[in-house]
Amino acid sequence: MNELRATIRLQLNREFDFLAAAEQVPYFAALGLSHVYLSPIAMARPGSTHGYDVINPMIVSPELGGEPALAKLVQTLHTHGMGAIVDIVPNHMAADVANPWWNDVLAMGRASHYAHYFDIDWHAPHADGKLWLPMLSVPLEQALAHGEPQVERHVGGTTIALGVAGTKLPISEQSLRLLFDLAGQVLPRFKTSSDAIDAIRLAMQDEHQGARIDRAITQLHADRALMRRFLDLQHYRLAWWRSGSQAINYRRFFDIDSLAALAMERDDVFDDVHALPLRLIREGMIDGLRIDHVDGLTQPRDYLRKLRLRVDRAARIDPRQPARHISLHVEKILAHDESLRDEWPVDGSTGYDFMNQVGALLHAAQGQAELGQAWAALTGRSRQFGDEERAARRSMLQTSLATDLVRCVRAFERYVTDTPEYGDLTPLALARALGEILEHMPVYRTYLGTGTPSDEDRHTLEHVFELAMKDGDPDLIAHRAYLRQYLLETKTRWLNTLSQRRHLQIARRLFEQLATTLNAKAVEDTAFYRYGVLLSRNEVGSDPRILAIEPRRFHALMQQRAEHWPRSMLATATHDHKRGEDVRARLAVLSERSHWFVDQASRWLRELEGPNRPSRGALWMLLQTLLGAWPLDLRHDDESGLHAFAARIEAWLLKAEREAKLQTRWTTPNPIYEEACKAAVGDILISPRYAGLRRDIHDAAHSLDAPGALNGLVAVTLRLTVPGVPDLYQGTEYWDQSLVDPDNRRPVDYSARKLDLDDNLLPGPMLASYRSGLIKQQVIHRLLRARRRWPEMFLRATCEPLEVTGWRNEHVVAFLRRYENQRLLVAVPRLCAEGMVNEDRPMVEGAFWSDTAVACPADDGTCTFTDLFTHRTHQGGPQGLSARTLFSDWPVAVLMS
Repeated sequence: MNELRATIRLQLNREFDFLAAAEQVPYFAALGLSHVYLSPIAMARPGSTHGYDVINPMIVSPELGGEPALAKLVQTLHTHGMGAIVDIVPNHMAADVANPWWNDVLAMGRASHYAHYFDIDWHAPHADGKLWLPMLSVPLEQALAHGEPQVERHVGGTTIALGVAGTKLPISEQSLRLLFDLAGQVLPRFKTSSDAIDAIRLAMQDEHQGARIDRAITQLHADRALMRRFLDLQHYRLAWWRSGSQAINYRRFFDIDSLAALAMERDDVFDDVHALPLRLIREGMIDGLRIDHVDGLTQPRDYLRKLRLRVDRAARIDPRQPARHISLHVEKILAHDESLRDEWPVDGSTGYDFMNQVGALLHAAQGQAELGQAWAALTGRSRQFGDEERAARRSMLQTSLATDLVRCVRAFERYVTDTPEYGDLTPLALARALGEILEHMPVYRTYLGTGTPSDEDRHTLEHVFELAMKDGDPDLIAHRAYLRQYLLETKTRWLNTLSQRRHLQIARRLFEQLATTLNAKAVEDTAFYRYGVLLSRNEVGSDPRILAIEPRRFHALMQQRAEHWPRSMLATATHDHKRGEDVRARLAVLSERSHWFVDQASRWLRELEGPNRPSRGALWMLLQTLLGAWPLDLRHDDESGLHAFAARIEAWLLKAEREAKLQTRWTTPNPIYEEACKAAVGDILISPRYAGLRRDIHDAAHSLDAPGALNGLVAVTLRLTVPGVPDLYQGTEYWDQSLVDPDNRRPVDYSARKLDLDDNLLPGPMLASYRSGLIKQQVIHRLLRARRRWPEMFLRATCEPLEVTGWRNEHVVAFLRRYENQRLLVAVPRLCAEGMVNEDRPMVEGAFWSDTAVACPADDGTCTFTDLFTHRTHQGGPQGLSARTLFSDWPVAVLMS
């Protein structure tokens, strides 16, 4: 088995399938990668661009080429000494009739073999024991008045279904009997939905029987009361789509009605969902799993322990040989100062934590005050991210997540009936008190699987209740006190079995299932689009409250990773990022040039003033986005290039404003406002009237090219040299100026990348043509080649901070990787925009460094190293290694002893 050294994340779809990926494997191997890291490969909805809307987890996606094409890809990988890691989706499936499990639940209701596979509350008071399906364009009575839905024969006329909004829903046995009774036919009894289909097909084979059933269908459509009776006999309740957030009774993935959560804590559900990846591991086809959204699972620790056991068992093909190590990486968003849990038997996270850390390292803390003040003054919005976050949480609990909150309240109500002293707690008061608590959750979730909070969870929850007591409604003090006592002080061992089960269910629903969803939807998908102080810190896994960290903190985090999670992934771009890694690298420069940006943006905003404009907050964020995403080769007078850029920016701004949910939203678009957004982009990038403004923004954007490129090269260098397994997102070996999906999932031009991969390129020409992205590819290639040559060095070496002395000591990050007699010294610049006067090279001027030097390792008498990029030998003296010399020929220094 090939050792896990470095991965490339590939987003598969029908335009880029297994065979298309196989064609690129020689390039990936030449680049120095050890594994491809594939998006979900199970059968998803037809046309899926991401693979997370799985309809059958037991089948390799036919759209991607099916298992034969997967086998071809794996064979090609093995031929080139590479392996495969696969993304799996244990949290949810598509709530779609193409999903056989979901379809069976629709047909059979609670009697379905798969009813317990999904987290459905059949006892929800408004649902009358049915599955609530919010898929009608209007309320049910209006739909009936318009002749919708329709009973239809389909599949060549051999089956009967309920046609709703282009979807064919299965119908229940009771409603089929009603239909056959109307037709004067006898329908045999059946136990499964497959039996029902067979019975209908048998009846349809007789021409006279089929004609009678057609007449019965016509009678149903003509009699509204009869049609309503027919609908009442279904195992689902058709409803207006707007009712979903208030009444839906199955747990969803976040607030997406079309994705139904799985009850993964059940053994049979686990077995069926993991049958395919475990078989592929047994057959030697895949070498690792990426677990999507681990926080969505009810009991992550138990799930991961079970998965590790099954994976290790599947990997032991020959009992006489040691098992292959199958890597497990979890998609986990870690809050500030939160660590991956030690008891999880995984190799690490998928790298959002590193993306946050390296991003913060490249920001200047002193820019936060001026940028925040200008944002507040120009837009009228709060300069404190916490204000936006709490407002967004409050709004989400009142709208799209209202039904999830109600589910928690119902769980509490069941417990309250057992405690008469608190019997006067009303559902409304409980909901308000619970909402106030959830507004202050600083982490994605707690882990109360055992019913007893760990010290870490208790500390988190005590802090949450303290803030809720401080900021909440004084009239709810008694309610919050009761909730705190119940959740933190109740000794579950004193409770009877039923009360223990209810207690655990409440904790899970509130602080795990709902808290996770609320954090994702309110923070990442709402507040991040409302708060625009500096967009480079509004990223998945980041906290906009923390603009920057110092080198000392960064070193401490890297040492922790080396000690605890040396195989954790290191990412700076993902399929979920809000902005490409080099957009963020460019925008980070604004934290150093905050006064310049505030002056420029204020002037541009004045120039854009007028009727029918987006909000000033939207315009402020639009200007940042233009600066960060402006292509390095785009001129201000390139008409075709500007039109293409405008189309991308328009799509981003529309999504951003709908996600912000202030002036427009996905559920209720505001066409007038959205047209104003589109017009603003067109004016800036296309209209002759604003040619002067366009030139100014063009010049300002290109002034970020060199310092932004330097930041990008620093991030790449750190990702490939600190402890961990670097992950390359598809195509980002060139400059990544993508925006949020789908912009970050555009096709990759691999032919150009293959042609540019040359081991003999010299530093000078690469520096001169840095805007092409070739220099970034070369940094990645040469460091991956080093990782392939010295794998133990990068996997097992220590990570020791090196002291930096002199006037610019805070502008250098330096450390030593040491393994046996091998040593790797890495030094990179940071916050050097003022030292970059030449826009033609991403280099810091020598005079900037003055007496700055990197101290030699204490136990190294010779301190002699060779630069991996320039092949220059550096020998340190008593003052160490001079920064002026280290960075004289190349933007970063990676030196091997």
